[in-house]
Amino acid sequence: MKTKTALFASIATLILLAMISAPILAQQSQDILKPGEYTAKVKAIVCGGCGPLIKKTMLAMKEIDSVTVDSEKMTVQFVVKKDTTLKMADLQKALNAAADQMKMGADYTLSDLKATK
Repeated sequence: MKTKTALFASIATLILLAMISAPILAQQSQDILKPGEYTAKVKAIVCGGCGPLIKKTMLAMKEIDSVTVDSEKMTVQFVVKKDTTLKMADLQKALNAAADQMKMGADYTLSDLKATK
Protein backbone atom coordinates (compact mmCIF):
# COMPACT_ATOMS: atom_id res chain seq x y z
CA MET A 1 0.00 0.00 0.00
CA LYS A 2 2.83 2.40 0.84
CA THR A 3 4.42 1.70 -2.55
CA LYS A 4 1.25 2.69 -4.43
CA THR A 5 0.90 5.85 -2.35
CA ALA A 6 4.54 6.81 -2.90
CA LEU A 7 4.21 6.13 -6.64
CA PHE A 8 1.05 8.23 -6.84
CA ALA A 9 2.77 11.08 -4.95
CA SER A 10 5.77 10.92 -7.30
CA ILE A 11 3.56 11.02 -10.38
CA ALA A 12 1.51 13.88 -8.96
CA THR A 13 4.71 15.80 -8.22
CA LEU A 14 6.00 15.29 -11.78
CA ILE A 15 2.71 16.46 -13.25
CA LEU A 16 2.73 19.55 -11.04
CA LEU A 17 6.32 20.37 -12.03
CA ALA A 18 5.44 20.02 -15.71
CA MET A 19 2.47 22.34 -15.30
CA ILE A 20 4.56 24.94 -13.50
CA SER A 21 7.53 24.82 -15.88
CA ALA A 22 5.61 24.89 -19.18
CA PRO A 23 4.78 28.63 -19.06
CA ILE A 24 8.33 29.41 -17.96
CA LEU A 25 9.78 27.48 -20.90
CA ALA A 26 7.35 29.16 -23.28
CA GLN A 27 8.42 32.58 -21.99
CA GLN A 28 12.10 31.69 -22.38
CA SER A 29 11.49 30.76 -26.00
CA GLN A 30 10.16 34.29 -26.58
CA ASP A 31 13.20 35.85 -24.83
CA ILE A 32 15.62 34.62 -27.51
CA LEU A 33 14.60 35.02 -31.13
CA LYS A 34 16.07 32.43 -33.45
CA PRO A 35 16.62 32.93 -37.18
CA GLY A 36 13.37 33.38 -39.05
CA GLU A 37 10.52 35.74 -39.79
CA TYR A 38 8.48 37.43 -37.06
CA THR A 39 5.52 39.75 -36.74
CA ALA A 40 4.50 41.86 -33.76
CA LYS A 41 2.14 44.64 -32.78
CA VAL A 42 3.59 48.05 -31.92
CA LYS A 43 1.84 49.83 -29.05
CA ALA A 44 1.76 53.44 -30.37
CA ILE A 45 2.85 54.67 -33.78
CA VAL A 46 1.87 58.34 -33.55
CA CYS A 47 3.15 60.02 -36.71
CA GLY A 48 4.63 59.51 -40.15
CA GLY A 49 8.15 59.53 -38.74
CA CYS A 50 7.60 56.54 -36.46
CA GLY A 51 7.67 53.83 -39.13
CA PRO A 52 10.99 54.96 -40.63
CA LEU A 53 12.52 55.36 -37.15
CA ILE A 54 11.42 51.88 -36.10
CA LYS A 55 12.84 50.44 -39.33
CA LYS A 56 16.15 52.35 -38.97
CA THR A 57 16.48 51.29 -35.32
CA MET A 58 15.86 47.63 -36.04
CA LEU A 59 18.11 47.51 -39.11
CA ALA A 60 20.94 48.96 -37.02
CA MET A 61 20.94 45.67 -35.10
CA LYS A 62 23.37 43.22 -36.75
CA GLU A 63 21.01 40.30 -36.14
CA ILE A 64 18.15 41.76 -38.20
CA ASP A 65 18.08 41.30 -41.96
CA SER A 66 14.92 43.16 -43.02
CA VAL A 67 12.06 45.16 -41.49
CA THR A 68 8.64 46.24 -42.73
CA VAL A 69 6.48 48.59 -40.67
CA ASP A 70 2.74 48.98 -41.30
CA SER A 71 1.84 52.22 -39.54
CA GLU A 72 -1.89 51.85 -40.16
CA LYS A 73 -2.11 48.36 -38.68
CA MET A 74 0.58 49.25 -36.09
CA THR A 75 2.57 46.11 -36.86
CA VAL A 76 6.16 45.29 -37.69
CA GLN A 77 7.49 42.32 -39.64
CA PHE A 78 11.17 41.47 -39.44
CA VAL A 79 13.69 38.76 -40.20
CA VAL A 80 16.38 37.54 -37.82
CA LYS A 81 19.45 36.56 -39.86
CA LYS A 82 20.60 32.98 -40.28
CA ASP A 83 23.19 31.73 -37.78
CA THR A 84 22.26 34.43 -35.24
CA THR A 85 19.96 34.88 -32.28
CA LEU A 86 18.51 38.08 -30.90
CA LYS A 87 17.63 38.82 -27.30
CA MET A 88 14.14 40.29 -27.18
CA ALA A 89 15.28 42.52 -24.30
CA ASP A 90 17.99 44.07 -26.51
CA LEU A 91 15.52 44.70 -29.31
CA GLN A 92 13.00 46.27 -26.96
CA LYS A 93 15.69 48.42 -25.31
CA ALA A 94 16.66 49.85 -28.71
CA LEU A 95 13.02 50.48 -29.62
CA ASN A 96 12.35 52.16 -26.28
CA ALA A 97 15.29 54.52 -26.85
CA ALA A 98 13.93 55.35 -30.32
CA ALA A 99 10.44 56.05 -28.92
CA ASP A 100 11.98 58.31 -26.27
CA GLN A 101 13.80 60.14 -29.07
CA MET A 102 10.55 60.57 -31.04
CA LYS A 103 8.49 61.70 -28.01
CA MET A 104 4.91 62.81 -28.81
CA GLY A 105 3.52 59.74 -27.04
CA ALA A 106 5.31 57.22 -29.25
CA ASP A 107 5.57 53.79 -27.64
CA TYR A 108 7.33 51.10 -29.64
CA THR A 109 6.66 48.33 -27.15
CA LEU A 110 6.21 45.09 -29.08
CA SER A 111 3.44 42.63 -28.22
CA ASP A 112 1.82 39.54 -29.72
CA LEU A 113 5.15 38.45 -31.17
CA LYS A 114 4.72 35.49 -33.52
CA ALA A 115 7.14 33.53 -35.66
CA THR A 116 5.75 33.41 -39.18
CA LYS A 117 8.32 31.03 -40.69
